[in-house]
Amino acid sequence: MKTVRLYASWDPKPAFKLGNKDISGKLTYLGSQVWRNPELRIEDVPIPTIKPNEVLIEVKRCGICGSDVHMYQINEDGYIWYPGLTAFPCTLGHEFAGVVAKAGNEAINKRTNKRFEEGEPVTVEEMVWCGQCKPCCDGYPNHCEALQEIGFSIDGAYAKYIAAPAKLCWSLKKLEGKYQDIFMNGSLVEPTSVAYNAVIERGGGIRPGENVVILGAGPVGIAATAILKRAGASVVLVSEPNPHRAAMAKKMGADYTINPAEENFVDKVKECTDNEGAALYLEATGLPHIVTDDIQNCIWETKSVNSTVVIVARADQRMPLMGEVFQVRRGKIVGAQGHSGHGTFPNVISLMGSGMDMSPMITKTIKLEEVPENLKLLQTDRENCKISVKMD
Repeated sequence: MKTVRLYASWDPKPAFKLGNKDISGKLTYLGSQVWRNPELRIEDVPIPTIKPNEVLIEVKRCGICGSDVHMYQINEDGYIWYPGLTAFPCTLGHEFAGVVAKAGNEAINKRTNKRFEEGEPVTVEEMVWCGQCKPCCDGYPNHCEALQEIGFSIDGAYAKYIAAPAKLCWSLKKLEGKYQDIFMNGSLVEPTSVAYNAVIERGGGIRPGENVVILGAGPVGIAATAILKRAGASVVLVSEPNPHRAAMAKKMGADYTINPAEENFVDKVKECTDNEGAALYLEATGLPHIVTDDIQNCIWETKSVNSTVVIVARADQRMPLMGEVFQVRRGKIVGAQGHSGHGTFPNVISLMGSGMDMSPMITKTIKLEEVPENLKLLQTDRENCKISVKMD
């Protein structure tokens, strides 16, 4: 079967020291500090064999994530942009849905407590957690000490078939009869779950009637817009300079948008919220060194007390922080990684089944062979929100 695989050179930056979980020459938790000169190849590989507790999935749809783009994008020294867990060579792709082609004897569906059925539509968590380490046992599978990630450190879904642990698989039967292409919607469960984990689980959600400010109208920011509006936000304000993405945010539930390149961010937040500010600010730009001052100024200059700032976008730049703002205004900052645990995946599937249609985010559909050129395109193109790969 054909796959899209990324190769790169292991060349740690001189000042970088490997951590205790890094594996020299193979795996690191800080990819932007180690991997250089990435190369994409379309390769033929065997169809995976499965273990007793795994399922073989025939992939129907797989979305292109900004992480995929940044693993292929380089800085002036040839290092990849993506700062997270990576091990190459690796087949990319982690936002996917498909049907069960084969199920191992111990591949149990958590909802039915029965073995997965062949032909069952499913989507899959990309965080491969062990369930045995202290973070997992404490209820934090996104921070597993033995974490692997599909499409980052183990082979992903830019392929016709993928093997996945049954514990990570979730049925999409709730979407049947609701959407023309349940696999299109099913491939959006993963990025929507990242947003759900950020604003509901880590951010603590909101009380109906409160205001939220979302910085960045990429797929996660737009998914957060839909979730929070459905959760009862009075004002959802999205900051996004690109007019196409700003329009998508409005389509998915934003009440107002800000163009921070042309408008004063703080003044606009004050205007749109009657100077109340927001209960929750979501940093989804990946530019914390640029936007953090604006967030702090909003907290300081509005009436808001007890605001939560959630950092969901990946970046290795430092944030400029002033403790006085968070002390006086009783604010807090939390980080959000991943999407596993706490019922996140099944809750998002249920939301979609009840009518939260995320498919407008998909602005382009391509074939597997077109993935490399589109990963290159997305390094500069801000008009497309989500490109989806439809398998033949």
